[in-house]
Amino acid sequence: MKQMNKTKQVILGMLLVMTTGLQAQNGFFDNISEEDQYHGYLEMSESENGFFKAKSRNAVVKFKIDYLPTGEGYKLEATVDEGTDIGKTYFSIDASGKGNSCVGYPYESVLSKKQGQLSYISIDNYVFFVEGLSKDKTSFKSLLEVYIKVGSKSEKEKTKNKKKPKKKNSFMAKMKALKNQAKAAAGNFGPEYKEFETKNIREMITNYLVAMKAKQEGRTAKQKQSDNNVANIEVVRKAARDAERAEAKRYNDSVMATPEWKDLERRKKQNEANYQSRQKVDVVTLRNTSGSTIYVARSGSKNRGTKISAGGSASWSCGQDAYIQVNGTTTNTKVYSSNSGCGDTVTVR
Repeated sequence: MKQMNKTKQVILGMLLVMTTGLQAQNGFFDNISEEDQYHGYLEMSESENGFFKAKSRNAVVKFKIDYLPTGEGYKLEATVDEGTDIGKTYFSIDASGKGNSCVGYPYESVLSKKQGQLSYISIDNYVFFVEGLSKDKTSFKSLLEVYIKVGSKSEKEKTKNKKKPKKKNSFMAKMKALKNQAKAAAGNFGPEYKEFETKNIREMITNYLVAMKAKQEGRTAKQKQSDNNVANIEVVRKAARDAERAEAKRYNDSVMATPEWKDLERRKKQNEANYQSRQKVDVVTLRNTSGSTIYVARSGSKNRGTKISAGGSASWSCGQDAYIQVNGTTTNTKVYSSNSGCGDTVTVR
């Protein structure tokens, strides 16, 4: 009887661990850090059943995620964050792009491209790039690349490497940096990668995919709407733009309905009316009723005068005499006397 109770306790404990692990799983976009650096490791090979090794190490990158106005992540971009190519896009994948997909929100587990042939999966400190995802999205054929969060170590590794801090830029620190570079060139990729090698990655990814699929199948109708939001991304964006414009109009209308705004508009109109009134007093309109273009200028002016086309008219300063100008020379023929027609139209022949 005691043995049976003990067995039940073990089973319950295992169920508790499994349930806790299931609840702790993050969706693809929620798990990726936009603050930390990730180091890329390429040319992966499965050294044992489930354990992987990398042949080379590539760029240090930072991830950036774009979100829909409704909150769903849909685009992942990696930019180089170290070296001469810093800031350069390393790769970019958009769930709304042709042949791409990401479903299962808020428990989305994979971001796929090429009709699911290639997929990104994010678990803990890793972003995996896999090939041959199964149709039910619970297993994969091979691991092509892994991006490991820089500085991510197990507690054991952190304790082991906890040493007295050294002065920056010291000779020993520089020598250590050179030594680490040499190690990387020789295939010794550092503690984060070393820890990665100790994990059964195939088991990790498979367990994650299975757990997330169970969550996806238990979603509510409201949660499933997120898949439609990503599939109809342009509709969602347009709805967001329309909502922003409607909100802006509502706000503007509420402001324009206030007494302060109405008084401001009244004063603006009054200022414009006063300006136009002053302009009318200060200006006379000269109308050319002759059959040819003429020029008028002030007395003695050597600059080219105001052009008035045949049958046309032009504004002239009311307080200035106007004389006919011929071939750039102002004549003594006066066509308007100062202050004689302010605000009126005067015919010039």
